[in-house]
Amino acid sequence: MKKFAVIGSPIKHSLSPQIHTLFGKRLGIQISYEAIEVKRAEFKAKVDKLLNDGYLGLNVTLPLKEMAFQYSDINSEEATFTESVNTLNIKNSSVFGETTDGQGLLLDLKDKGFRLEGSRVVLLGSGGSAKSIIPSLLSNNLKSLSVANRTQNKAEVLVNKYKDTSPEIGLIEVDKPVDSEVDIVINATSAGTLKQSLTMPPNIFGPTTRVYDLSYSKDITPFNLLAQKAGIKDTYDGLGMLVNQAALSFEIWNEIRPDIEGIEGKLRS
Repeated sequence: MKKFAVIGSPIKHSLSPQIHTLFGKRLGIQISYEAIEVKRAEFKAKVDKLLNDGYLGLNVTLPLKEMAFQYSDINSEEATFTESVNTLNIKNSSVFGETTDGQGLLLDLKDKGFRLEGSRVVLLGSGGSAKSIIPSLLSNNLKSLSVANRTQNKAEVLVNKYKDTSPEIGLIEVDKPVDSEVDIVINATSAGTLKQSLTMPPNIFGPTTRVYDLSYSKDITPFNLLAQKAGIKDTYDGLGMLVNQAALSFEIWNEIRPDIEGIEGKLRS
């Protein structure tokens, strides 16, 4: 039986074990898949032990994606560019780092009817999750991509990385109004997961704004609740993204892409 796991902190809420178990059953592949609590300070020791214990692949979530990038022996081109890894793959005694977040997000946005081309997008956050999706977003001919983060210098470093090749990317301050209507707001912060308050521009939600939270929850996420209280009707969480990126990770490990039809609905029910 092939052994896999997702690591992060907090991790008890993760639906990844259910998703990958469903994938394995649909394809007739015997796997075990666990959710394992790993904190930043213990990352290397715990991952070393898991790999020594025969795990063939690990998914990586908050707050470990940048540490996973540093841990890998060989990183994919996109992982190298984003400096973020959410999938570790063990092959021929080497650890390969991949990121499936960006493509998983694009697949779900398409499923949900989002139009990225020509849109004004605001991205909240500048950590590993934000880093992992920026190249995919920029590949869709946005009118603008504005990054906002509580610690502005972190957002500035991230924006400057892309500014030369993608002039549509820019920086906005979290405590000042935006100067034009926003089409799409994507929350890539960990504030909701960590039960922290979220600071953002006071007029970020307009009458036609659509909202997407990379986090997911059995109940409405705190960020989406804020949006709904501001009058936003189109709010989505990251469960569909999770399913799509999980399918891409499963394919990396098992060389076959699982069918995801009906899985998001099954998880929500």
